Amino acid sequence: MKNFILFMYLTIIMLMIVNVVVFKNLTAIMVEWKLMSLKSSEMSMFFLLDEKSSVFIFMVLMVTTSILIYSKFYIEKSKTMFSKILIMFMASMMMLILSPNMVSLMMGWEGLGMTSFVLVMYYQNKKSIMSSMYTIMMNRIGDITLLMSMMILMNSTSWMFLSLEFMNSSLMWIMLVMISMFSKSAQIPFSSWLTEAMAAPTPVSALVHSSTLVTAGVYLMIRFKSAMINSQMNYIIMTMSMMTLTMSSMNSLMEMDMKKLVALSTLSQISIMFISISADLYSLAFFHMIMHATFKALIFLCSSTFISVNNTQDLRKMSTSTDLMVTNISFNVASMILCALPFVASFYSKEIIMEMMMITPFNKILTLAFTALMMVTTNYSLKMMLIINLNKMSLPMKMKSETNDQKMSKILLFIPSVVLGNKLAWSMELNKEVIYLSIAEKLTPLVMILIMMLMAEMNSKLKINSTNTNIKQMVSYMWFMKNLNLMNKLALMNQDIMKTKMTEKGMVFNQTKMLVKFIYMKTRLLFKTNQMDLKTALSIMFIMLITFI
Repeated sequence: MKNFILFMYLTIIMLMIVNVVVFKNLTAIMVEWKLMSLKSSEMSMFFLLDEKSSVFIFMVLMVTTSILIYSKFYIEKSKTMFSKILIMFMASMMMLILSPNMVSLMMGWEGLGMTSFVLVMYYQNKKSIMSSMYTIMMNRIGDITLLMSMMILMNSTSWMFLSLEFMNSSLMWIMLVMISMFSKSAQIPFSSWLTEAMAAPTPVSALVHSSTLVTAGVYLMIRFKSAMINSQMNYIIMTMSMMTLTMSSMNSLMEMDMKKLVALSTLSQISIMFISISADLYSLAFFHMIMHATFKALIFLCSSTFISVNNTQDLRKMSTSTDLMVTNISFNVASMILCALPFVASFYSKEIIMEMMMITPFNKILTLAFTALMMVTTNYSLKMMLIINLNKMSLPMKMKSETNDQKMSKILLFIPSVVLGNKLAWSMELNKEVIYLSIAEKLTPLVMILIMMLMAEMNSKLKINSTNTNIKQMVSYMWFMKNLNLMNKLALMNQDIMKTKMTEKGMVFNQTKMLVKFIYMKTRLLFKTNQMDLKTALSIMFIMLITFI
């Protein structure tokens, strides 16, 4: 384990050097790996390392390293198995990022789906198994549509993204790929799986459900930039992501489960990325995705420490102490970064996205709604900070001070969360347009922030025994999307119970034995009939006909 973490450190340093070379010379590195050649045909695998893929891989490796260090403290049983699954997940993500064609991309995509399924059901209790089944069911829809889009693209000359054939092909494959992206990035109508996936260990949520798996859809959309612009799907993307942003923002105001609150925060940030893509701000969306990955993984790790210390996920029962100094500082700073505090990571992306949305030709009501929903982030971030820092101890704490592994893992993410935004903003070409705004438009976000801060003060005083209304229920059940899938969950549970019963009785073994015997008899009969001449075969068929009639 120690050797592997050391290897990860070395890889990150090497990638930093590669990033400097790529950004300085504006080059792209294409690696061809010849798998096999048979007479006139060849089978090769390509890997593309350009600006986007090098930065994204650097971020994935950094987050994975910090989580592997943190899991030494967090995971007690079968650490090696957990680390192996995490490394498999990281390898799948790297294949997805580096692949410039649909076949290798599909391999990475499937690897992500399967490893995340295993990680969600890691605790192997009833809740985690049901959540993992539900997660993979929702993601399977996206996998099927991606396979269908691959089949449609078989008519074009190449499966490579760089091929111009992608531009001229039909709209059908783009629509199917969009469904895949929405399912993987948990947009409406696939949103309900993201909060269900919080049944996984919290370090898993930090890697899978904040920085890698859910951003795979956004990354793919940025990769298919030319085809997306050509297809003119912007209004569809805008509608779906605005609906998701509204739903997640409303839900986050009511939610008091810490892990689910951070998951809803992730959902709203991904919606912001999709909205910026619908306004053709691809570079800004990518930049925000990279920035979001660092500080959101840090928030998840800090919340993991708070949950393990307080032995509860309910915010209202949580508190902190001076012994958890690194966690407290990291959590408060990461929450401020999420609110886009000036001159930190997310400020450089969020501010430009907001101002660019104001000068795009969308109507003013939509722009104002988008700004207001972006400001809800301030509300739930302040709510978390106020409750955790000002709450008095209600339950006994398990641990007195932090281990070195915890401190190290948080510092590794804390530094890039603060510094990386400024450095990357100078390196990447974010926005070419000059933004002209009136004083009223410029002051709108500031006014919104002040309103949300006042609301946060009220919201942090919510009682555990507050009255439940239909509107509260609708908001907290993701506009009843969770209820719509209850029947699927029940059907899956019944299926699992039936499988268990059948396995206990030995019915599965007997049925398999009968099936093998039946296949053997059929094969033997076919072999014998093939050896017969035509007259004998016809006479046997005639006798059988008479017998059955």
